[in-house]
Amino acid sequence: MHKTFISYHHANEQELKDDIITRGSGENFVDKSVKDGDIDTNLPEETIMRKIRKDFLGDSTVVVVLIGEETANRPFVNSEIQAALWGENPTGLFGVVRDELYDRLYSSSTCTDPECGCGISLRTKTYEYTEKVPYLVRENNLRLEDGKSTSPHYDNSDAYCAIYKYSYFIDNMEKCIDESFDKREKNFDIKKRNGSGVKTITNPWGF
Repeated sequence: MHKTFISYHHANEQELKDDIITRGSGENFVDKSVKDGDIDTNLPEETIMRKIRKDFLGDSTVVVVLIGEETANRPFVNSEIQAALWGENPTGLFGVVRDELYDRLYSSSTCTDPECGCGISLRTKTYEYTEKVPYLVRENNLRLEDGKSTSPHYDNSDAYCAIYKYSYFIDNMEKCIDESFDKREKNFDIKKRNGSGVKTITNPWGF
């Protein structure tokens, strides 16, 4: 399994992170997160991103973001995600959502597009999706391999940043990580910078 960094909100998702370390191969995870006071926020953005990448993400090649109720508004999580994608060699990236929250982020529907007519089951994003999923996870979930279309639907295998339900991920950990690693070699137009209003270390209130 590839070296993997876990980005998460310590106050709310610590038990999920601990479960992953226990059930997975612990030596394959980078157990080091950015905390308050670790980074001089007066440094230029480029310097901060490179410092996070070197001193915290280390030699990880995949970043998994544990997503709970408050994750999208955590400055350190948003900065860790941006640092993972910074520069010429972005890591693989995917999100893992608490089961109870995942069931609120998506509703079930069926493809009725007349140009497709496949009739397969779809997951439709609810209004909570934008509020709860970190910006760069959302954006890169829309980034598909060159030549593929978002219409009428796509799945985790098509998106640079897949989004999984926790119960699925914990039973398919190595598969999810391997797929994310492999996408680094494919042609994706990766979104690398957090948008305006996103809380980060350099701009914690989004002003």
